[in-house]
Amino acid sequence: MSDKKGSRDISELKQRLGLKKGAQAQTGSNPRANGGVVPPPGMNLPPPPGVHPPQPPPPVMPNAADDPFGAMNHMAAAGQVHRAPEIVIVNDGKPVENVGSSGTGAKVAKIALPIVVALAAGLGIGRISKDANFYNDGLKDAKALLGDDKAPSTVKATKKVVADLERVLDEMNTKTKYRPDPGFEKQLAAIALKLEVNSALVYRAKQNALDPVLSGQVIAFYSGVAEVKNMLDTHAKLSAGDVQFLATGKQKADANTMKETENAALANQPKYAILVSAPSSDKDSKDANAEFGAKLVELGPPFCNKKESKNGTGKCAEGEEMTGFGYRTEPSALFLEGQPAGGGQDSVPAKKLLTLLPNGIRDSLIKGGEATASELYYVKRLTEVAKRTKKLLDEANKLGERLSAEANKGSRFSFFL
Repeated sequence: MSDKKGSRDISELKQRLGLKKGAQAQTGSNPRANGGVVPPPGMNLPPPPGVHPPQPPPPVMPNAADDPFGAMNHMAAAGQVHRAPEIVIVNDGKPVENVGSSGTGAKVAKIALPIVVALAAGLGIGRISKDANFYNDGLKDAKALLGDDKAPSTVKATKKVVADLERVLDEMNTKTKYRPDPGFEKQLAAIALKLEVNSALVYRAKQNALDPVLSGQVIAFYSGVAEVKNMLDTHAKLSAGDVQFLATGKQKADANTMKETENAALANQPKYAILVSAPSSDKDSKDANAEFGAKLVELGPPFCNKKESKNGTGKCAEGEEMTGFGYRTEPSALFLEGQPAGGGQDSVPAKKLLTLLPNGIRDSLIKGGEATASELYYVKRLTEVAKRTKKLLDEANKLGERLSAEANKGSRFSFFL
């Protein structure tokens, strides 16, 4: 009885330990928990793609009261010590606390860098466009200021007016030595009106876009134009105040100028001359006691064949010979015959007539003091205008050359037109 019981215990122990063959065959024919059929022994079918092969269920822990050895083996297998995962520490030279911040900084840099590059590119393009527009504005200003001959207040048109003024003053100097003349006065007044500069047109241009030297030349030129115009306007006002004196002086000058019908040989010359007086070396001569010096005498008609011509033509009649000029030392005296002094002589013989050369004293004696003073200042004013006009014309030529060079330059490309 005891033998059967002991063999049964050993058989159960082997079965529990998986050493009994019958137990293995019995377990191999059991169906799977998911409803599948366990393949026959010896067949190892691969699982479908993406499906992990099923893991065998862990062995059931036997009851320690029934099988103390099996329980101990199960506990030993379940408590098997596995090797801990290996941790590799890398020293990158940075503190641990900077790892997170460096990662954030990199993200910020990745976001900010394109923005900074785009901003820098935009600023660069804007700066280039601004400089190009500034340069192009300078070219436009140069072309606008240069203009043409028909555009008022432009350099070319103003230069033409200044050239006309110089021409009129040169003609006046040649004909009258800047003395009053109604015809020239009208021309000067008309030119002064043309010198009116449209400041809105000139200073509206962006002078700061031009070259500093060129901009200075522009300002200097138009300042000179304003100065010349002011000189002409002042001259016109002062001349208007001296009209009465100048008119009186002109009347006196005309009255004391020899007319062709009075003496054709002395036409347009003053009616006055100098008579040289000296005592004669001949004691029996009527001039032996004559005074030594010069006398201011009035000239008269010609003497023909030793006689005064009274035909009213200022010339000798046909067949007559002019032998001298009439002169007198007193306003109401009769004219006496005198001969003009010949040129090229070292000394002037007595009783010879010398004509008066033009000068201020002669004119003052003829026209009067007030008229002479007015005319003197008249001439002085126009002399100064002529000097300033020549200088202004030279400035206009230089400025025109500079503006032409600037206007002919090519424009620069700009992103923003």
